[in-house]
Amino acid sequence: MHLLGIDIGGTKTAACVGTNDGEVLASQRISMSASDSIEDYCGRLEEACSLALSESGTNIESVQAIGISAPGPLDPRTGILISPPNNPGWHNVPIVTLVQKLFDKPVYLENDANAAALAEYWFGDYHGTQNMAYLTFSTGMGAGIIANGRLIQGANAMAGEIGHHTLDPNGPKCACGRFGCMEAYVGGRTVTERIRERVTTANISTSMLELAAGDPAKIDHRMFAQATRDGDAFAVAAWDEMIEHLAMGVGNLIMILNPELILLGTIAVHEGDLVMKPLMEKIRKYTWSWSLDACRIAPSTLGPRLANLAALAAALTGCVQEGSF
Repeated sequence: MHLLGIDIGGTKTAACVGTNDGEVLASQRISMSASDSIEDYCGRLEEACSLALSESGTNIESVQAIGISAPGPLDPRTGILISPPNNPGWHNVPIVTLVQKLFDKPVYLENDANAAALAEYWFGDYHGTQNMAYLTFSTGMGAGIIANGRLIQGANAMAGEIGHHTLDPNGPKCACGRFGCMEAYVGGRTVTERIRERVTTANISTSMLELAAGDPAKIDHRMFAQATRDGDAFAVAAWDEMIEHLAMGVGNLIMILNPELILLGTIAVHEGDLVMKPLMEKIRKYTWSWSLDACRIAPSTLGPRLANLAALAAALTGCVQEGSF
């Protein structure tokens, strides 16, 4: 069975053609900017999808369904992008209807964290795990949760916002406007912003400045990780604080869901043991041992294929739920 996947990101959209067993046959990308009109975007999206189909040696007639993975907030039930964070001019965009008009195929929409969880469920090394969660652990922190083999969406499709459960009401302000959210402590953007501010205001000496050619504004998460590996005292302390709060949040998730598997996204994939070793040491403070012992915690298994496979997984899940596969 052929599927068409559309992964809408912050600065690009990828269109791919693949199969129900997770083989990506072809992929095309288009750039995005905050000034894009939805009309212009749909025109370029149609061209990218057509090129991917041509490159794959298939055509739209052979496609069973189309999956869209996109950042929230969105409503998968109505097919609407409510207010994409990187496209301020887009409000309540009926993306499913628009794509259906382009290709006359069933279209299924999921937020990117949920779609990533579905990709791991269908195509990852631990595929078929009935109780699992995927945590984005990237610029921000979101989660896709699968319980008894089904994606948890909640009353209005807002389930999985683990990044915005409160770890400390007196903690730092989060981008969502609340205080002490998990994302404020572990999200790549907020962590590096806080480091830059501390380095600047307290005139802190750190090897991150050398990596950033002396400009605190250029410090990024990769530099933060490298300085931690190099034993820089300030970086090591900040990294320890980040992992402590990661352990707290993941521990809460284990206590609530009792999953078999938790997979961590981008930062854990890139940094490996720098994340996983201290996380596993710290997490026992935040969960019962018999719950933790039943749960495998590991980096995501799909690597750079994840975005394409997430969109394909949204399509495949839609087909399964509709009984067409």
